[in-house]
Amino acid sequence: MTSFQLLRQRVSDDRRYKIRDLKAALDWTVWLYILIPALMIGVAYYRSWWLVAPDWLAVIPEQAAVFPLYLIATTWSLRIYTEEADQVYLLQNAVLSKGLKKWGMAHSLLKGMLVTSLGIGVALPLLITGWGWSVERVAVTGLFLLLMSWNAKTCRYFIDLFVPSIWVKWIPVGFVNLLSIVILLAVSQVGWKYEWAVAAGIGSLLLLLVVQLRARVQMRGTFFHDAVIERGYKQSITKFLMGNVGVAPATLIVRKQPFLFRGSKRIRKKRSPQTRMIDLYTKWLLRSVGKMQYYLQVIGWGTAAILLLPLVVKVVVLLFALYALIGLSRADWREFSEGSYAQLFQWETSLREEAEKQALKLVSMPSFLLLCLVTGSSFPGWMGLLLFPLGGWFVFKESVQMVHRGMQTGKWQDSKGI
Repeated sequence: MTSFQLLRQRVSDDRRYKIRDLKAALDWTVWLYILIPALMIGVAYYRSWWLVAPDWLAVIPEQAAVFPLYLIATTWSLRIYTEEADQVYLLQNAVLSKGLKKWGMAHSLLKGMLVTSLGIGVALPLLITGWGWSVERVAVTGLFLLLMSWNAKTCRYFIDLFVPSIWVKWIPVGFVNLLSIVILLAVSQVGWKYEWAVAAGIGSLLLLLVVQLRARVQMRGTFFHDAVIERGYKQSITKFLMGNVGVAPATLIVRKQPFLFRGSKRIRKKRSPQTRMIDLYTKWLLRSVGKMQYYLQVIGWGTAAILLLPLVVKVVVLLFALYALIGLSRADWREFSEGSYAQLFQWETSLREEAEKQALKLVSMPSFLLLCLVTGSSFPGWMGLLLFPLGGWFVFKESVQMVHRGMQTGKWQDSKGI
């Protein structure tokens, strides 16, 4: 097997691994209710930007375009697709090992080119229609953006290798990013007008890139460091989806008594078994700072997006917040009801189902209605403040019923061994 064939195999394995994780998170409901409508709305807005520049572009200086473009252009990673098992055979074959490095870096640079082109393509109507950039100016800026992203990501590898401290490495990383943004600003504003400056800049950046890549290929004794980095790249989507799942680190201050509900008194006056179960769940949830943080993040980011984005996109954000809130409530209830403490109480199945319906509404309903109020206030007139909370209450109620029926169907299938 040649080094190119080995790279194709590992790229294919890496792609299947990440697609499998994405399929576990993005089911058909996410595609149907969120991603597909958001894509259709985005295409419609992108087409309208070519015809008429958006009004909000008048208050944003054209220099600000460099920051999101650079951020998008540096989202890829310089990889060589090394695995831990390579120390058995591949590390002993210098030709095959060096060839895999070269092809891996070439593949990474090609991904960087595609990502940069995508960023330029998305911002193209804003640059041309909104700020009046010429095609030559866009082309020169895009070329420098690509070269700066290649050099910045290659330099990031050497920083990670020689600066092990996570707190210290942000100093050289910040310096590289700041220098790249300054160069892009100079090129996009003044430098693109002078051919000698463009030629000198492109030549210097290409020379610097060749020197860094050559040093990367010739470097020895970094196998285990490279293997750890590659494992992190391969599991990047898994890490993003799992978040803080796992064993929580020890807190700095250990409390002997809970901060909330110290006396374990009843929250609700009713004495029914399902009410008692909801009381226990409420205390468990409110005492969990990390879990409440997720709800606050959904409310905060949802509110910011609703206030900043166009009117039609606000509804898409609201639906996404609904899906996120119900998903959080569903996961929290499952964790609580299947925990060792909740299993001590021998409640009947019907009581657990009734408590489950109430638990799904406990935090997610007021949070969603709050976002509905924010969305309604963004629309002109008082009808939005009236219709959005009412419509949100109806949509939330039906969504909870669908989720509850889905959970019951899943339990029935598990009990039957389907």
